[in-house]
Amino acid sequence: MSKQDDLENFLKELGISKVGFADVNGIANEFVDLPNGISLVLKLPKKAMEYVNDEDYENYWACFHGKVAELSKMALKGEEYIKNLGYDAFALTMSRNECDMKKLLSILPYKTIATKSGLGWIGRSALFVTPEYGSAVVLGAILTDMPLEFGDAITDSQCDECENCQNACPVNAINPQKWNDRLNREDIIDIETCFEYIMDQYKSGLGCTKCMSECKLTQEYLKKE
Repeated sequence: MSKQDDLENFLKELGISKVGFADVNGIANEFVDLPNGISLVLKLPKKAMEYVNDEDYENYWACFHGKVAELSKMALKGEEYIKNLGYDAFALTMSRNECDMKKLLSILPYKTIATKSGLGWIGRSALFVTPEYGSAVVLGAILTDMPLEFGDAITDSQCDECENCQNACPVNAINPQKWNDRLNREDIIDIETCFEYIMDQYKSGLGCTKCMSECKLTQEYLKKE
């Protein structure tokens, strides 16, 4: 097996659900010396979606943030593994990938690396969607100069005519336009309206993940044994 295969197996043995590889050269000026991206997808447990359906957001957020912390630890172990091979690497954890909370946008979006890796696409809701788990995932990444064979980028939505997330949005923030990588995020979602509602809900100890839980592929994931 190649070093890349060994790396992928190592990451999956840590518990990562899906691993992909992408050319991210030139996307973020802060990381010009690390042109290759490794996308990390960790599925959320089905229990998390049960919390959403029961509107038990205290337990949902505890579960969600717990999975983010787990993924961060896995990414750091992946960084160490790559460095031990003699390459440079940088685990793009939440604390390292500074986010503009008003725009809900990070320096190098995880979704960009994931779509370029071919692991999924952007749904109508602007959430990342996988065929296996729908939107019930958390994302991470590692940047490196390790030579990699890249996956086939997904550049167009693979959602069908399903409008579950759009119909579930309580503030009608989701536009009818399907995603493709030539569009701006504002073409598919009114992010300001979404952000204001989410923050109001969060301050009240609640949340809004209806677009995640109502995604048809999320629902199919929940039905699997």
